[in-house]
Amino acid sequence: MTFEHKVALVTGGAEGIGAGIVERLSKKGAKVYIGDINEDKSLTLARLFKNVEFLSLDVCEESQWQAAIETIERKSGQLDILIQSAGISRPGSIEEVDLDEWRDHMRVHGEGAFLGCKYAVASMKKSGGGAIVNISSVESIRPGPLFTCYGAAKAAQDAVTKTVALHCGEMGYNIRCNSLHPAATYTPLLEQYLASAEDPEALEKVYAGMQPLNRIATVDEVARCCLFLASEDASFITGHQMYVDGGVLAKPYPSGQGA
Repeated sequence: MTFEHKVALVTGGAEGIGAGIVERLSKKGAKVYIGDINEDKSLTLARLFKNVEFLSLDVCEESQWQAAIETIERKSGQLDILIQSAGISRPGSIEEVDLDEWRDHMRVHGEGAFLGCKYAVASMKKSGGGAIVNISSVESIRPGPLFTCYGAAKAAQDAVTKTVALHCGEMGYNIRCNSLHPAATYTPLLEQYLASAEDPEALEKVYAGMQPLNRIATVDEVARCCLFLASEDASFITGHQMYVDGGVLAKPYPSGQGA
């Protein structure tokens, strides 16, 4: 896969999976813009690569999306790739979470994905096409009891992904839109959970044991799959949900549970 002469925007690119995607896209020749609210971490990452820049972008704010796309078009001519990796995850059961938590998750994942796709499509169709990859989660397909808000918000994002894929196909825009669904991955958020646990090693084994491969994914493993969906190698793939989950979604439900 090569991304020479391609221009990409990665939201949530300051750390975690987003940062891994920024690094791989840059090394493959793309011009990459980090769209994030964390300026310090974004600039630290951008300084490592000559073809990476930071754009201040709160994915919940429509005006910031408009400004970001306008800046990219002005400076680089066009937008070829949008990777939506910005997200939040605050676990809680239906009895623990409140309406504010619900709205926070829906704004970041639901409204964020909607706005990103809306303005990316408007830009990409002017230049002959492009690729959108929304970083979802296995929790959108099979949510756990502590992911009331996160699972629902990611499912909303999935619906946006499919409708965008169908619309762009019907309109002949040559814009593909897919979603990527990781399971437990070694990100700063996961490491924070482990560090705060009474027994980090035991909790790590629990996370690893959820996957039939019996380990936690690395950021680079997820990033490589994302680059495939964004590349010309995936030119006939759209509206697709790619699972990077170590086999989680292939596992049957426990006896007496599920469909």
